[in-house]
Amino acid sequence: MLAYRRLKVHEKAFTLGLRVNEFLEGPAFERRYWFKDQISRAAWSISGNIAEGNGRSTPLDYAAFLDRARGSAFELDNWLCAAAASGWCSAQQQQDFEQQIDEISAMLFTMAAQLRKKRSLESRDGP
Repeated sequence: MLAYRRLKVHEKAFTLGLRVNEFLEGPAFERRYWFKDQISRAAWSISGNIAEGNGRSTPLDYAAFLDRARGSAFELDNWLCAAAASGWCSAQQQQDFEQQIDEISAMLFTMAAQLRKKRSLESRDGP
């Protein structure tokens, strides 16, 4: 199993992506393809950037991808707030997603900060 799959933050981000996809199957998004696409891309970008960053060879490179993942989480939150404000989802649905996003964001922030203190990625040392 690749290392990123063992990360709790990746697991949570991947699960969030699945939940968002399920949410987007609702009738409110049938004719709003552009909006559905934007939310889906933001949601999947979180776990995608975690995975891509994990494949990098330096801590700073890895941390930069975690920053991108965190930015995508904030973008997702913005789109979900817009969906709630437009009446396309309930305030409760938006708040449930917000709680997950907050947790993932905090994990990404902590992980990136820890990576920036390292000189190398031990798992990447050697040939």
